[in-house]
Amino acid sequence: MLNFCFLNTKKYKFLFHPTNALLIVLFFWMTPPLLYAEESGGFKTFTFYMENDIFASKDGQYTNGFKLTWTRYGLAELPEDAWAHRWLYPVVKRLGFEKKPESEKAITFSLGQNMYTPNDIEKPELISDDRPYAGILYMELGFHHKYKNRMHTLGLCAGIVGPHSYAEALQSEGHALLHNKEPKGWDNQLKDEPVIGLIYDYKHKIFTSNINAGAGGDIIFNTGAGLGNVKTFCHAGLMMRWGWNVPNDCGNFPIQPATCFHSEFKQSTCQSQKKKYGIHLFFSAGSELVLHDIFLDGNTFRDSHSVDKKPVIGILMGGIGLVTGKVKTVIAYVARTKAFDTQSKSEAYGSMNVSFHY
Repeated sequence: MLNFCFLNTKKYKFLFHPTNALLIVLFFWMTPPLLYAEESGGFKTFTFYMENDIFASKDGQYTNGFKLTWTRYGLAELPEDAWAHRWLYPVVKRLGFEKKPESEKAITFSLGQNMYTPNDIEKPELISDDRPYAGILYMELGFHHKYKNRMHTLGLCAGIVGPHSYAEALQSEGHALLHNKEPKGWDNQLKDEPVIGLIYDYKHKIFTSNINAGAGGDIIFNTGAGLGNVKTFCHAGLMMRWGWNVPNDCGNFPIQPATCFHSEFKQSTCQSQKKKYGIHLFFSAGSELVLHDIFLDGNTFRDSHSVDKKPVIGILMGGIGLVTGKVKTVIAYVARTKAFDTQSKSEAYGSMNVSFHY
């Protein structure tokens, strides 16, 4: 259910845990060049993503997620003043990010947290046939290469799963604030484990009509894969959008590493959109092949609760997008087929993201 960051001051001691102290240092180190640097040109976007099962009148499974993303896009080349991203430039350049000089580049920096619980959160004992309690706190560096109607993305994600993700504290405080039922089973959550993942994502607008120019729409093919001790997977799907002044971006997708970035292509930057208004409907369908999922398989190197996951899941999403000048708001409903054998029913949740171009 809905969670807020109103924590008792006694719980601020988590800021001094080595893992979280490192995340805080990296946050203040990486954010300034994304927010303020001007020497490399381009445009900037701040996006807040939130997903919660309260919007689908459910409680449990994937119960809450948020993500903050800072973006610099419309760049002619990878910026030298992006301190944190720069150490990976030799790798991304070898992967073809500067193969076409006329292509656009973009970089992103994200912080996020996801949490997962069984359906019955009032039982303090282990529920062996339902998913484990688990939370993840992570940061992500993203590199995006856009040419014509195609975009390639490479993401590096690192963080921690377990008690020091502070999912328990956030859910408990949020439920107490809203007078909801108390989650009592967090003693059974996955144990602390540092996590890292490498993600590749590809989007291709295979059809476009009057984008950002009155009534029109597009069809976006997306595919990708991830490798890491959080999740090893591959996915593919299609998104269809139709409306008035549909933005010339790569669509909107549920929170997961590397897939959320959706800033405009150069010919449709915030400068040309500052007086534009638009509305569009969208629908997407996709499938995911999952080889490893720590939130179902349990800890990688330690004994923990686990369930037998399904190798393939389906994902449906539909919603509405609103563009008002430099602000874009997207509201969606997401449905996923059963992720593990003993799951009682498929899961659903609501999603909202707000982007501000500046």
